[in-house]
Amino acid sequence: MKLIKMICIFLILMMMGILISFADTKSKNEYNELIRTFINTEAKFNFYNIKANGSINYNISKEEMVDMCTEILNNLGLEESDLAWEEIWNKDEKQIHLSGKIEDESISIIFIKKNDEEAHIMVDILQNKVYKNIVGVYTVLENTLEKFVINADINTCISGEYSEKLHLSKCDDILTKILYNMNAQEVDRIQEENFISVTADSKILQGNDLEYLGNNINLNIGMRYSEDEDKTLIYIATPIIKLDY
Repeated sequence: MKLIKMICIFLILMMMGILISFADTKSKNEYNELIRTFINTEAKFNFYNIKANGSINYNISKEEMVDMCTEILNNLGLEESDLAWEEIWNKDEKQIHLSGKIEDESISIIFIKKNDEEAHIMVDILQNKVYKNIVGVYTVLENTLEKFVINADINTCISGEYSEKLHLSKCDDILTKILYNMNAQEVDRIQEENFISVTADSKILQGNDLEYLGNNINLNIGMRYSEDEDKTLIYIATPIIKLDY
């Protein structure tokens, strides 16, 4: 009887490991495809940005909040000593702010405890030199947050530029290529003289959908001409662009 029980436990643990491995592989494949799509635009890389937020629905202590911040940093390979910590902890406000820049990467973690039943964490990472590590950073952040919060929302954006003003027909060609490479169906488009924003539903990107105009969307592409810089900027994000552009 004990042998059967041990076999059952082993099989359950093995299946859990397979599911976790499948989820990680799936996430990596999605973001590798996003990177390949960006490369195919032939834009010069500017930066990538990952914004994550999640809610905690229990009476979390300040020590637990600090431990969570520390674990996120450690899992990302960052040192606490390189960043600035700020705390506001009184009867009216309970917040922990952590921010800093290490080489070419900026990170900000904000923890806000609203009451004994509700707290929020927001993580913002910006890298302006290397885009190929976006898969590893996203995976580490996702896996770490899932240990503490329910249904963490993670928005990822890759930005690039063209050193000239692109004609509308060229912008349309780039947008069409992105949609094709991401196996995506356009849902909505906002277009002005120097600005285009397209929201779409990609069959490659799964599990990070939002509802918009009665449709699922998980891909957002923006192109904007900057007269001051004489550049055309491009943003490819999932599920939406969370930057002022």
